[in-house]
Amino acid sequence: MAGIFVVAKKEFMDHVMGKKFLVILAILMIISLLAMHQGVESYNKQLENYKEQMAEIEEHPEGMPPGWMPEKPSILFVFQMMSGLLFGILGAILAIALGFNLISGEKESGSLKSLLSHPVFRDTIINGKALGGMGALGFAMLVMTLLSIGILMMLGIMPTGDEFVRILVFMGFTLLFMFSFFAIALMCSTIAKNSTRAITYTLAIFVVISFVMPIAGSIVGMQLAGDMPEYPGMARYEINESEGGISEEEQERIQEEFQEWWDKVMGVQEMFSIADPKSNFEKVSSAVLNPRFQSSFVFGGSSSIWRGESRAETSILEALGMVWKNLLVLLVFPVIMFAIAYIRFMRMDIR
Repeated sequence: MAGIFVVAKKEFMDHVMGKKFLVILAILMIISLLAMHQGVESYNKQLENYKEQMAEIEEHPEGMPPGWMPEKPSILFVFQMMSGLLFGILGAILAIALGFNLISGEKESGSLKSLLSHPVFRDTIINGKALGGMGALGFAMLVMTLLSIGILMMLGIMPTGDEFVRILVFMGFTLLFMFSFFAIALMCSTIAKNSTRAITYTLAIFVVISFVMPIAGSIVGMQLAGDMPEYPGMARYEINESEGGISEEEQERIQEEFQEWWDKVMGVQEMFSIADPKSNFEKVSSAVLNPRFQSSFVFGGSSSIWRGESRAETSILEALGMVWKNLLVLLVFPVIMFAIAYIRFMRMDIR
């Protein structure tokens, strides 16, 4: 273990002091500031609208549907805006940049052969390099977390206890997501003969599993599910209601047909995206950052909104229970990738 920590410390310092890491971290921070600015503006507008609705309810309570209350906006909306581009794309790029030449770069420079000539075990090297890279990603995530929370406090926005916990959990899952692509890059670095091939293989895997497969899943799902049922819009319901309306049985039948079609499409898409850390991360982050999260879109639930009913809040544990499969993929995927890298490195012929 002492040898592993020595290698990990060296790798960590090389990463955090390197220009590549600092440039990508600076880009992350700049985009984070822009996303925070836009998100806070939207949050303030929603908050003003909420206050106006509450004032209107106090003045004219008889004009509101029974049981309906406006939903108070949450500062978590800011992090929802950040989760897609900022962490889902740039976070993966940072992880790939740290891992793609960990082994291949050493092979090209000849330092790996020299290192293995010393009394050091191979598993010490691969484990230390992986631990150092994960430590650098953890450092970047810590900086982003402190920056985000600090900006909110500077703007006079204090998250509630539940919101604060959700933010920290979201940042933790973001780090786990970044580990997935770091493990992919490390695996490609052990397989490829040089760094050029390693980055090519890594980016190819990134594009295929994160973009090509989900799109293909949607196309195949729609083909297998058949034609989409006709679903009258809200405006049509209003017209029908003015003309006498449609029966509740007819409305439920339409919703059931559409829900069945949608479940078929999403089922196929999830099969295609089962090995995609990005898709699973988006589902988990939605569960963490949305206090009224639903595991799947329920078309029947839209009618409750039209009737003036508010959705109930779900606790963070309940929400994570709804996406346990996606969470399991985020946990298992980097382990599998690292296992492949480990086995390949232990059997590598270095001459």
